[in-house]
Amino acid sequence: MPQNISEVFSNFSQKFARFNNSSSKERTPSPDKAKKAYLEEVIRERGEKLRSSVASTYKIYRSPFEALGESSERAASIDRDEQNLLKAYNLYKSCMDIDKENQDEIGATHIKNVEIASPLSDKASYTQGGQFIYLAAWLYFEQGQQEYFPFFSETETHHILCFENAGKFSFSDPHEKEIFEIIKAEFYS
Repeated sequence: MPQNISEVFSNFSQKFARFNNSSSKERTPSPDKAKKAYLEEVIRERGEKLRSSVASTYKIYRSPFEALGESSERAASIDRDEQNLLKAYNLYKSCMDIDKENQDEIGATHIKNVEIASPLSDKASYTQGGQFIYLAAWLYFEQGQQEYFPFFSETETHHILCFENAGKFSFSDPHEKEIFEIIKAEFYS
């Protein structure tokens, strides 16, 4: 039903008068809007905490002696782990390079499996503790070894350090992928 300007103005004046006469002059958001804003804030804070935690942890893996001190046992252990991962990577890559060079025309004769024994496979902080992604990121970004991506495969009795073509690799754990993407964004973008 069309209203004339005087009716619209009268309705507005009445609403404005009620607002001025109310004890609460501030407009409060609806409970749904308040809950949504709260949840958005919680999610943002968690994201910032994760980003901060990932950045501080990766700084240690990126330069262990600089971050922890020259005489730090933990820095020495991380450095050994990094060197062990680099050695394993180079060994695997050498096997794959030899395989490419020596395949026959139809590819019938080739290396099917390569199992790398590594002391990293015995460290629970890497096989179960979620720290291996930092070593993998160090290898990928700091060492520029981007042809193959490392991961652990679990058997009934032990863990095996494996590598997969980086173009075909997909993270089995979405949290590790998130950490990798944070490292990439924070340090290499």
